[in-house]
Order: sequence, then C-alpha cells, then structure tokens
Amino acid sequence: MHRSRFTRRRALALAAALATGSAFAQQQATTWPDKPIRMIVPYAAGGGTDVFARIVAEGLGKRLGQSVIVDNRPGGNGQIGITAVQRAPADGYTVLFSLTSIIQNPLLYPNAGFDPFKDFVPVSEAGRLPIVFTVSNKLGVDTLDGFVKLARAAPGKYSYGSYGNGSSAHLYAEVLQDAAGIQLLHAPYKGEAPAITDLLGGTVDAVVGTARAPLAAGVPTFKEQGFAGMESVGWFGIYLPAATMRADHARWKQVIQAKNIKLD
Repeated sequence: MHRSRFTRRRALALAAALATGSAFAQQQATTWPDKPIRMIVPYAAGGGTDVFARIVAEGLGKRLGQSVIVDNRPGGNGQIGITAVQRAPADGYTVLFSLTSIIQNPLLYPNAGFDPFKDFVPVSEAGRLPIVFTVSNKLGVDTLDGFVKLARAAPGKYSYGSYGNGSSAHLYAEVLQDAAGIQLLHAPYKGEAPAITDLLGGTVDAVVGTARAPLAAGVPTFKEQGFAGMESVGWFGIYLPAATMRADHARWKQVIQAKNIKLD
C-alpha cells in the first residue's frame, strides 16, 4: 500500500499560488521571517509525502522570501518527526507537514507521548490523497480478485509493505484481509519510498476512496471490485507547536490561506 502521485497536480497548484505572493514576501521581509524555516516531514525522503512537502516548501519560500528547509525524520509511523515538532521552540520557525498519523497514533499507541489537539495548532489542510494497492507483476495476476484468490490458497505466504505500523496503508490492508478472508504478512517501512524500492518489477493497482482518482481514471476502487470499507481518504496538514504565539500562528494562516487557495 502506498500513497500515489495523484496529488502532485494539486501540490503544483498550491506552489504556483504561493509563488505569486512576491509583494507579501517584501512586506514581511523586515519583520518575519528573518531566518530559514524548518518543515519537518515524518517520513523518508523520496516518498509521496516528501515530494509533496518539497513542492509546498518551495512555494512557501518564494512567498516568504526565506528558505523553507525540509527535514525528514522517518520512523514509528511518523512518531519521531511529530514529537520533534512537539519539542521544538514554539517561535514560528518549525512546522510539521503531517498525514493522518498525527490523529491515528494516539488512538493506536497508548504511549504515543502527544495529544494532537493539545500539543499542536493546525494551520491548514494542504491536500488529500488516495492510497493505491500495488502488487508485482511477477505474481501473474492482473486484478484484485485474482490476488485475493492467490492469497486465499496460501495463507501467510504473501507479505505487504506499508509506511509504518498503524499507518493508513497498514489499516487499509487489515480491512482488506478481514473483508476478503485472507492472511498476509505485514512489513512496515519508514516511508513508502523504501517499500516501493523492494517492490520494483511491475504493478497492478487498486485505489481507495469513493471514486477513481482523476489522474488515474483507469484504476478501479476497492468498492468497484467488491470490497467495501475503504472509502475514506487521507489528507496532508500543516501544524505548529501548541505554544506558538497567536501572532505567529496568524501569520502562518495568512501565508497559507492567502488568495483563497483551495485544493479540494
């Protein structure tokens, strides 16, 4: 299971809109920011989250007139990166580019160490994303039903990679196993890029969500193939440490939400 590249067009749209704010950058240059900003991404470099974050960071940097440096902190289904922002100085110069894991982790891990509602303040949703189920063409199947039949015939033989224990990809795979009556082995990675590297060799796809992704209209949803329960879609969001001053929070919201940027 991995996040697809389907959100790239939306990310480019956001970056383009952010880049048009040169006047805003000049206005803020003498006050804030007066040094580079760190954007922590809690997943490995090269994956969908990282690519999206770098596009957004580039657009933000042009608008702010200051560098926005992406800092990858993979591990623990985003746990390492999320807690790094939680403990960072609340001065408006460290932001978190997170997935739904910021909400999921405290529900799945009793010792997560953070409360998403008390320890962070949301700045903006940055985008939404479908998740794709992909298998190697070496298996000799070209449909989800074909894979399910293969897995049913050999319980525990086939493994699947996700971008972390408790990640959306992990949870979707568990739902699929229950719905299909199959047993797969879970191999958690520190991000989707290393998982994809291990998968290389050709693919067959299925996408979560209520409808097909616009940029991959030929890829059917799980529901279309007879497996319901995977209609929800994840999202990207930008957060600040909760102790960040209201003025800095307001500045970030102004930067992100200027020109009525909307990615829905």
